[in-house]
Amino acid sequence: MSERDGVKPPDRTDLRRHEFRLSMLVASMAVVGTLIGSVCGGVFTLLNTSNQVEATVNQSSNEFLRTQRQQIYSELLTAANEVSITSGSVSVVFDHFDGPDLLTVLAEVLRPLPQQNVVLGSKFTAVELIGSEPVVESARRMVVEYLAGSETVGWLSTDFATDDAVSADALSTRQQQFADHFQAGMSAKEDFLAAVRDELGIPEHGDLP
Repeated sequence: MSERDGVKPPDRTDLRRHEFRLSMLVASMAVVGTLIGSVCGGVFTLLNTSNQVEATVNQSSNEFLRTQRQQIYSELLTAANEVSITSGSVSVVFDHFDGPDLLTVLAEVLRPLPQQNVVLGSKFTAVELIGSEPVVESARRMVVEYLAGSETVGWLSTDFATDDAVSADALSTRQQQFADHFQAGMSAKEDFLAAVRDELGIPEHGDLP
């Protein structure tokens, strides 16, 4: 067509403006795409870092809890062993002495037991706060039996203090009660050790806490 047909040819300036706007739009889209990619990459990096930090914190927390449990269980076991040694000495006294001599030697052997029982009870309280149910349950049975054995021996001392001649039947009964509690405490201690090994992942023949 020609100008004579009434149609105006396209303005070169308008074409350049259109091309410029189009190129700017393409460039802007490219910049926005780059920004979105950067933001997404940053978000993914942040999430990954956050997950790693959380995993590290959880691992540190678990390791700290395991260390604390191991220390507290070890302290309870030490306290229980001290009571066990004293109780074993009581058994020896029963086997080798009688009458007034039994009371005298028994009183000497039992001298550290009250304080040992106090320590045992306090260590169990710590286990009760931090231990798993199997560990706490077995530890409780151990402590209850050892304390009951100590109470039985205490009754025997009272019997001797109030009666110079304690009957053979009474002595035998008290001795058997003590032995029953002592053996039950030893059995509960084995259950406690097994529960501790299971909780802390210690092999059966590995080092105890």
